[in-house]
Amino acid sequence: MKAICRPLSIGLVAFGLVLIIFFIIWALVIVPPMVKIPADLEETQHFEGMITTVNPQTQEKDEIPVKIERTQKATSVEDGVLIIEEAVVATHALAGVPLPDFSSTVIMGVDRSSREFVPGYGDIKEREGQFSFPDRVKKEAYPIWYDTARRTLDANFIAEEDYQGLRVYVFKIAEPDLAIGTDPQTGIPRFLDAMVDLKVEPVSGVTVYTKSVRTIKVMPQAGVKMPVLIVVQEFSDDTISEMVDLAQSSKTKLLWATSYGFWIGTGCGIGFFLLGLLGMVLRKRQAKA
Repeated sequence: MKAICRPLSIGLVAFGLVLIIFFIIWALVIVPPMVKIPADLEETQHFEGMITTVNPQTQEKDEIPVKIERTQKATSVEDGVLIIEEAVVATHALAGVPLPDFSSTVIMGVDRSSREFVPGYGDIKEREGQFSFPDRVKKEAYPIWYDTARRTLDANFIAEEDYQGLRVYVFKIAEPDLAIGTDPQTGIPRFLDAMVDLKVEPVSGVTVYTKSVRTIKVMPQAGVKMPVLIVVQEFSDDTISEMVDLAQSSKTKLLWATSYGFWIGTGCGIGFFLLGLLGMVLRKRQAKA
């Protein structure tokens, strides 16, 4: 084997070092901003569902099919905290009439990297837990803020499955009989059953499917709990398709940025460095011979 000429060997060593340093800087400096929530966030999801009100005296039910639009828009960055305005607009699915009692607007403060709420910001100062799942989701429980309960509820890892061509993690919130104060008009104690199913693409942390069932009950007398409101909602088919596409593209980008690209680039850098070093060693041996 002939030794590689000295200038070429030095060039390979230098080029290899440059590649290694570049991809280390890439991993430490360039990649972290890529996984942050964008400062110009503006997303809209659509839900379909049913609102059922129950007369506690007669137990008669009134069912209203609904469509819900949820828009989350970043409005500013304060002390490094992303301020997000979330507007929820509910309408009667058949009549198209707005349902103001089931619509709302909230302000939230969120850490762009961890995607956790930051207490002290927004309209509910004690809000904490996850605004959304982080990237590189683990098979463990995540505390999710639940506005109706005014606390975090654990989304527990249930299973791993294929969904719409994606490998996803399935999480579930199942919290029955949570005390949520008293009815403002009657003073009767109120309770909440919160049931939420979530499917999350684990690399990007994008939620591709969610369905929730929220049941509010009253306790007119000891030991008797009666449902007065049941709200069922889940992603519409169009939103599911949009979120699956987003998860797939985000997953591909992150894998190339944090795994494939980094290791391929670093591996090439090490290869060039060793090849150049080997050429220099062989040349020295030939010179001595």
